[in-house]
Amino acid sequence: MHLQGVSDEIMCRAFPTILKGIARVWFSKIPPNIVSSLEELSKLFVNNFIGGQRHKRSLSSLLTIEQGQNESLRSFITHFNREVMTVDKMDDKMLLAAFHNGVNFDLVIHKLYEQEPQTMAELIHLAQSFMNVKDVIIAKKRKKAK
Repeated sequence: MHLQGVSDEIMCRAFPTILKGIARVWFSKIPPNIVSSLEELSKLFVNNFIGGQRHKRSLSSLLTIEQGQNESLRSFITHFNREVMTVDKMDDKMLLAAFHNGVNFDLVIHKLYEQEPQTMAELIHLAQSFMNVKDVIIAKKRKKAK
């Protein structure tokens, strides 16, 4: 629209057509005739939604994640991965160290040091294999109990 030389007034009127969800609700609550330029509308928009942005955490914050006493490995991996998504810059070596630091299953720790995964993908694959074996063992125990 800027390239076509469209006026601020038309751009302000076109602005709500691109909004969805909460942004559209916010826009509909702006009192009429309060905005006189596209610049004012832009400032209102940014000021309203900038507080809703999630700030990325540092990679070292992952070192505080620990597997709970009764938390399953599967649950811990889900929790760990959710936290990884909040980190700004990821480094596989640091992620591996944080996972090693947080996991509490002795057999998993043993496997991690035995196999020494070099990437998070390798570590997750190894953990998945461990969980699959554990599931088979549990299923066999249930079958024997019946």
